[in-house]
Amino acid sequence: MKRIRRMVQYGAVGFWASLQPVIAQSADPLPGPVLPPSPPLSWQLDLPGQDIVRTDDPAVPGAQEVLTDTPNVFAWSRAQSGSLSGWSYRLFPDGSAIVLAEDDRPYGEYLVRCTLAQSCSISNDVGVLMTVPAIGAPKPALPEQIDGLGLARYLAQWVLAGSGTPPPPPPAPDPPPPLQGPQQPTTDPAEPPPPEVEDLPETEETEEPSATAVTLAFLSGDIDCTEPDPYYPDACTPPASPSVAPAPQPARDDTPPRTPRAPTGTSAPDPQPEPDKPQTLAQRFRLNCSISTGAGLQYVDHRNQDTRYGKLRVSLGCSARINDRLSMNLALVHFPISGQQAPWDPDFTYAFNFKATDKLNISYSSYSARFSAAGSDIVSSLLDGSFRGSYKLPKVPLPLQKTADCSLGFGLPNPTNESLSLACGMSVTEKLRVGLTTYLYPSGKQEPWNPDYTYTASYKVNDRMQVNYSNYSSNRWPWNRGSNPGPGLLGGSLSLSYKLIF
Repeated sequence: MKRIRRMVQYGAVGFWASLQPVIAQSADPLPGPVLPPSPPLSWQLDLPGQDIVRTDDPAVPGAQEVLTDTPNVFAWSRAQSGSLSGWSYRLFPDGSAIVLAEDDRPYGEYLVRCTLAQSCSISNDVGVLMTVPAIGAPKPALPEQIDGLGLARYLAQWVLAGSGTPPPPPPAPDPPPPLQGPQQPTTDPAEPPPPEVEDLPETEETEEPSATAVTLAFLSGDIDCTEPDPYYPDACTPPASPSVAPAPQPARDDTPPRTPRAPTGTSAPDPQPEPDKPQTLAQRFRLNCSISTGAGLQYVDHRNQDTRYGKLRVSLGCSARINDRLSMNLALVHFPISGQQAPWDPDFTYAFNFKATDKLNISYSSYSARFSAAGSDIVSSLLDGSFRGSYKLPKVPLPLQKTADCSLGFGLPNPTNESLSLACGMSVTEKLRVGLTTYLYPSGKQEPWNPDYTYTASYKVNDRMQVNYSNYSSNRWPWNRGSNPGPGLLGGSLSLSYKLIF
């Protein structure tokens, strides 16, 4: 038995010795040139460094932290991924980052390497493009317009935020050389010193209202914005006003300023003031015009009392500021389809607004004026207007950080003979605005066609174009239906307004 075991052992050793030449021969390289392996990208050569940033803190809005399930000592297991303006990036805990273009290009456009409290280098396939130093600045604000290099620079500043040493302040300017010769005192010792700036009376500084504020007060919602004109629905939109230069402030010191003397033989040129550019009439009176076209959805034919649909109307409305307190609105109205204009439908409308105080407005207006009709002409139409007052109320806070502008309207000269109105308007979004007006009538004064409430909505398509819906029909509350209530939403009208620029 021992002999058999020894034979098997020697046989295995001999078999392995016989296989070694074959294995060595098969391991010889094949004939021909040997190609070296392709080098990896430069940003892949560095091993992960020390953690200096948190990848769960988004550098740009919407960035997310990406985690890898299988850790690797040669690569980070977590990173921050985000995109901005067509560029995506990957930010690692050691402050390095890759910025790529979002067009499926397989290589890194920009590479960021950072050393905390020192600097960050930004490079690409050409070499180092930029070095961002650490100067102890706070986290930068996200720029509105940005490209690949700008995104890499922003990430470098974001990584270095709060680290490094601020640059030293610039050196103080050298003091002026002493004046030659005897110096004269600038003030008489017997006279008291001039008052300090804090001791000057406040009446010396008068702040002129800006052009935008004047325009808003002139076209203001006191009447037109909260209770829009049915034929001039965009009257509360302020026109583009020319920029007004700030008024020069009076000098604080009674001593006239010294002017340096020109060298001998030369004369200093006198500064010539630039002539004021003349204003056009449209700029002087803040002229604002718009063309509107629209149609009433449902109406009653005045000839046979039939219910019809689509009452077309075209109007040209303008507003102008005569002075700081007086303004006017005027609209020309035309009904293209013959027979649709009722006797009470206007040929033109007008309104003169006087700003008595910052909150009180008084208007004289007519929305049924005719050039020539039975018992009415242009003169009588101008004399048949009515006076009305409007008092601006404090803003009403609403949910979602919204506010409503409200005003109280009343008839003049005797408020007890006319309806009392409460008009409120608010901006739902930057482009959508809605308004609601409720009316309260004296006992026995409400006619069947007088509404309990009216409402409007306007959507600003762009700076010149606006879509409007207004409903001034006889809308009634359920407890006050009356003999002829309005048709609801169909009683309103749709219009499209286009603002003219002068």
